Amino acid sequence: MPTLTLVHWLLIGNFTVLLAAAGFIVALRKQQSRETQQLEDKIFQLQQGQEAISKSAIGLGRRMKQVEARAAAADKRPASAAPDARFEQASRLAGMGASAEDLIDSLGVARAEAELLVSMRQSVNA
Repeated sequence: MPTLTLVHWLLIGNFTVLLAAAGFIVALRKQQSRETQQLEDKIFQLQQGQEAISKSAIGLGRRMKQVEARAAAADKRPASAAPDARFEQASRLAGMGASAEDLIDSLGVARAEAELLVSMRQSVNA
């Protein structure tokens, strides 16, 4: 049986160190791959959140423009000297067959008031 020389022992030791280093590198690669996947998932979630926030901001901007347009239209409407004048006009229009929506859109009366005027005029005319 041949005995192992110092050179042989050094080769075996070096080979063992190389195998251990290779195993360590493979483990690090797997860990890096998992962490990369986790980061990509987080980036995707953040992108989805940012997209949702952007869409909300766009919707909010559109809604603000609508409100501003309504406010501008309300400012352009002639203001009645007395609130009763608006209701007298609404009553007259309801008597002529205007719907509650017509009264709301044209005179700016509240929905409940417009529906009440229309139902009262319909019961009087019936």
